[in-house]
Amino acid sequence: MQITLHIGTEKSGTTTIQRFLDINRDLLHAQGVWVPLSLGRVHHRRLSAIFLNHGVVDDFFRHEGLQDRDARIAAKRSWQDEFEAEIQARGAEHVVVCSEHLQSRLTAPEGIRALFDYLSQRFSRIRIILYIREPLATAVSLYSTAIKSGGVLADVPEPGHPYWNNIVNHQETIRRWQANMPSAELELRLFQKDDFVQGDLLSDFIAAAGLPQLEYKRPPRANESLNRVGIELLRRFNGEVPVFLPDGRVNPMRGGILPFFEEHFRAGKSFLPRAQTIAAYEAAFAESNEWVRKTFFPQRAQLFKPVAGAATGDTGLSPQELDQMAGLTAELWRQWRRKMLETPKKHPVP
Repeated sequence: MQITLHIGTEKSGTTTIQRFLDINRDLLHAQGVWVPLSLGRVHHRRLSAIFLNHGVVDDFFRHEGLQDRDARIAAKRSWQDEFEAEIQARGAEHVVVCSEHLQSRLTAPEGIRALFDYLSQRFSRIRIILYIREPLATAVSLYSTAIKSGGVLADVPEPGHPYWNNIVNHQETIRRWQANMPSAELELRLFQKDDFVQGDLLSDFIAAAGLPQLEYKRPPRANESLNRVGIELLRRFNGEVPVFLPDGRVNPMRGGILPFFEEHFRAGKSFLPRAQTIAAYEAAFAESNEWVRKTFFPQRAQLFKPVAGAATGDTGLSPQELDQMAGLTAELWRQWRRKMLETPKKHPVP
């Protein structure tokens, strides 16, 4: 029995792949491939959580209400038992797991080694699929997600930022996983449309994972990007209407704001950071990218295509104008939310 781990990286189509596996679970099972439910129906977040150091309390554990150390340990054991029982019951020859948090959160060598030891006792073959994306493009997408989640960062963090650096320093990721999963087979893929099988991410993943060629259902597009004006306005809106209230409760005034921005700020020029930030990313990861190229893609003249139009993140509007627009949007939104909360059935989402 073999297992394929799709470990990321973040911002390389993982949500689309997870939804694809979810909606085709029964079809794949009929062909001897099982996509686990016990690790999470769509996102197999539990697998990385199981092998985190017991002292680590990340956002996943907080969301699950597992701040207590003993409770976390008990939950991890329960998740392992559920996974093992599920695999035994399904009797599939190929298990496919997909979670970008395997790469982004399971960063300690001892955690990866523990995962390897665990899987080695249960599977005769371990395969790892890793999609890597141009570092600046990844950083910009991470920044967009941070703003869409309620962040107020004024620009993409510098390349030395620990979280950002971990995701876009591909040399370090590859070396870390190869060193701690010594007999696992690594399938490295470039997250660039021109390099996908048939120019399509899901066709590429099907080939990379060794899935059968079937008439699969296709999920709708996920994680729509905001244009540069949308990013700047939403960032300022987040300052006006924060995600959490002072007492820690979720702010009810924010309900529906993200779909609203995604609907009205899709078209137009994409957000790009300041010129100095762009230059910093290019310099910081040149050596890493070149190592990956020489080691895995020596036939290529360069590993990634340059980010198109990477010159400036200027929206064409002054900060004062953006502040005024965001303030007006926030006030109108608060007024509408108050009315909706008072009489919800009479005020559909605009």
